Amino acid sequence: MNILKSWKKKILFGYYCYPAEEWPEMENAGFSVRLFANGTLIYQTYSLDRKREPVIATSQRLCLNENSVSKISRIIAGYSKEIDVLPEFTSNGSCDGSFNDFVFCGKYVSSLNIKRTDAVDVMLDNPEYYEKYRFDMADENIILDIFTKICEAMRTDGVKLHLYHLYVDGKEIY
Repeated sequence: MNILKSWKKKILFGYYCYPAEEWPEMENAGFSVRLFANGTLIYQTYSLDRKREPVIATSQRLCLNENSVSKISRIIAGYSKEIDVLPEFTSNGSCDGSFNDFVFCGKYVSSLNIKRTDAVDVMLDNPEYYEKYRFDMADENIILDIFTKICEAMRTDGVKLHLYHLYVDGKEIY
């Protein structure tokens, strides 16, 4: 079960990072952040049960200030056209690592090992890769632009979200 898919219509912004390779009773199975329009931010870490289903290991909540929530709403609104046309899944050719799932005001997008790429460099260095993944590279860059701006907006509230790490009030959560 994907935590973000079940909440996507109710949250302003969400992020879920979890391993592509899983095994029963895995202790370190990712984390998620869900921001609601009222400013409530829920962050959780996960382990897996015997059936490889996520189990909440830790769960905390805090309230972002009104300015931060307003800024995040404006960021998402400013990218609304780009968000509307994002595919549900982007592929950059990765086969293992971590899934990076995002929700932007109801739009769910999943990537495997999302990364920022310079399309011109890739086109010159590896034209075959460029031709195969150029649209996905562009989509991933847009996703990361939005994600980065949202992360910057949350820092004033002590939330430092990165693709593979989360810190709240200086404490490492994941």
